[in-house]
Amino acid sequence: MIMMLSSGGTSLVCACSRQQRHSYIRRLSSSNNTKSSDKNDASTIVDQMKSFSIGSLAGMLGSLAGMGGGFVMIPMMTASRGLRLTQHQAHGTSLFAVGSTGLFGALAYGIKTGEEGEDDDIVNNSTDSKMPQQQGLVELDIALALTATAMVTARFGAIASSKMSERSLKRALGAFMLFIAPLVPGKKYLDDWLEGNDKVSSDKQVQTQIIDTSVAQQPSNLERLLPASFIGTFSGFLSGMFGVGGGAIVVPSLVLSTDMSHHAALGTSLCAMVLPAMVGVLTHANKGNVAWRVAPSLALGSAVGAYIGGKEIGLHLEEDILRGGFGVLMLVLGARTWRTA
Repeated sequence: MIMMLSSGGTSLVCACSRQQRHSYIRRLSSSNNTKSSDKNDASTIVDQMKSFSIGSLAGMLGSLAGMGGGFVMIPMMTASRGLRLTQHQAHGTSLFAVGSTGLFGALAYGIKTGEEGEDDDIVNNSTDSKMPQQQGLVELDIALALTATAMVTARFGAIASSKMSERSLKRALGAFMLFIAPLVPGKKYLDDWLEGNDKVSSDKQVQTQIIDTSVAQQPSNLERLLPASFIGTFSGFLSGMFGVGGGAIVVPSLVLSTDMSHHAALGTSLCAMVLPAMVGVLTHANKGNVAWRVAPSLALGSAVGAYIGGKEIGLHLEEDILRGGFGVLMLVLGARTWRTA
């Protein structure tokens, strides 16, 4: 009897001990899961803050140079202290924010609604010629011509990007950034050359006393829009491939092939990149190259940065400062991207 009671007591003690161990393990597991969940939540919040900051900086710089800001975003998103995205994810996610940069940057520069020359008169009558006032600088018809062809080629650029290895894609981006680094600062000499030609042409007209203004030929719609369509073909492909806005090609090309001012080319380039960027995003998303966890905050930051950069800064800084600063930035980022590939 005593032995039975002793045996039963031992079994009861063992059963209680097992229950306590299981209860302790469950509590420990629950505590670990809670800690893991807290860490994940904290990591998500940090990533959201980083993506918003990256988007704000890139959007501001992009609107100041007529670009989508992808050149700034991509190296920061792939960095170990950044968002730690793969190269393909960075390119696809960047395009999502590029569309936001283009839209709000164009709104900051304003859509041109007056007759030709009306906005230029307003700018020329400004109290400070170095600080042109924002009075509808975006040439909407040229922007649409750029968009029409860029939307087609953006898809092919995104497809080409997905077929490249990460190393090849990174090297190609670095090489392209190094290539365009001198183009934006070099636009000053392009503008001076164009203004010199305009002055020579004007002097010749005065010397030959051409008075009959009725024969003065204005460029036809085809002559205005055809160069823009051709430019859009290349900029759209580059936009889809590199996850950028294509403004590095559009802005210098518009100034060279049209009579647009530098600020008008900036705003028009930003407006033209919105729809092609969305086409590129859809193509990248189908291939799983868009990090949706950070894309919205990245786009929100780009919108804020682009609007402030275009409206509050872009029209109030000397063009030489803008061009030189962006050229240096492209040179540094391009060299870094190439070296780390």
